[in-house]
Amino acid sequence: MSGTVTLTEKKGNPNLDNFHTASQGRVDSTKDMSADAMQAKLDAVLPNLHFSETFRRIANIDGILVELITNSRHQYDFWCENWHPASGHVRPHGTIYSVSGVEGEDTHAYYCPETDTALFVNTEYYGQCKSWALGLAAVILERKFNTHSIHGAAAEVAGKGIVLIAPTGTGKTTQVNRLMQHPKGMVIGDDWVYIGHPHGIAADDKLEVYQPEVSLYVRTENAENEPWLVPVFDRCRVENVVNTRGDCENPSCLEGNCMFEQGYDYCYWGFGNSRALLPRDWMMGPAKVKDTTPIDLIVLLRRDEDAPSVVELDEDGLIEVLKEGKTLIRPGAGPRELWGTYKSEPWYNPYLLAPDHPRQEAFFREEARRARCVILNTAHQSIEETYQHILHFAGVES
Repeated sequence: MSGTVTLTEKKGNPNLDNFHTASQGRVDSTKDMSADAMQAKLDAVLPNLHFSETFRRIANIDGILVELITNSRHQYDFWCENWHPASGHVRPHGTIYSVSGVEGEDTHAYYCPETDTALFVNTEYYGQCKSWALGLAAVILERKFNTHSIHGAAAEVAGKGIVLIAPTGTGKTTQVNRLMQHPKGMVIGDDWVYIGHPHGIAADDKLEVYQPEVSLYVRTENAENEPWLVPVFDRCRVENVVNTRGDCENPSCLEGNCMFEQGYDYCYWGFGNSRALLPRDWMMGPAKVKDTTPIDLIVLLRRDEDAPSVVELDEDGLIEVLKEGKTLIRPGAGPRELWGTYKSEPWYNPYLLAPDHPRQEAFFREEARRARCVILNTAHQSIEETYQHILHFAGVES
């Protein structure tokens, strides 16, 4: 792409805005607390929120208002850059409390579906906070506005809308970046998208996908395969980027492909769950960004040595794969001791706080009736091969 900066031309930002969290992934959670139990926990924890160090901000997540109340400046800063702000005098539909420095309390996350309230105790990791904000909004959007929330990414290429649904670590961000770099490509979002299901839509009309976030919360390890991202990430707020030589966990770092060895004071791919909060138009400019597009193709990505490389799916096939949700556990997506093993993650979505499985199936069946569906196995394909398959099934020239 034009304007590419190689690793040898730029040695990074000496004032990198990098925050290290004690918990560098999702913490244990309880998602079915009663209103009384949640109130008791809040009564025990909230006295640790002192007025002089408490930050509050209401986010507008596709019209659903979610308020963050926290003593973590890190989470607050990421929250403010991540979401559209609510305007005027408004009341939130749901609330997330995040309180650190609570003695005698385990690191844990709690959710009460009765009150649309979440509580994080002794964890400043932003990823779970962001995901639960989306999950909280999803409960309201699905039940009241017939809007489907998906853990996935979306792009438009030559007028064709493409949705990629995938577990963490299978390459959806990489493919969205690749699709955006197509001469006629634009990015919608890379982690969570909404698909509207309006009542009374004609049988042959397409559904639309849209993006609720201002910025993308992306793995900085993407810069290993796409070095043009290095100077972009240098300008972003980042989280848990390795900044001590010898702390890298990536095997390629041990083989010499490490940013420290190239003159940097940090390594973007040294830890698999380091993140950047990236404004979409910083990548290739505002002309390559779009908020919504009609859906022509649904792509499932998986990384499974035992599965076929390419399978075109009908409606029942799509549901079968998504219900099983066979998922390789990657850094940030589960306990460290389980990394590299498989688990079941129905709908490829670990962020649904109150999953309604019949409703999820109904949404996906309707989407499969209106768009072509395919599953691509990135365990058997290069990044370029997967990209070419996506273009082929979308009916777009490379």
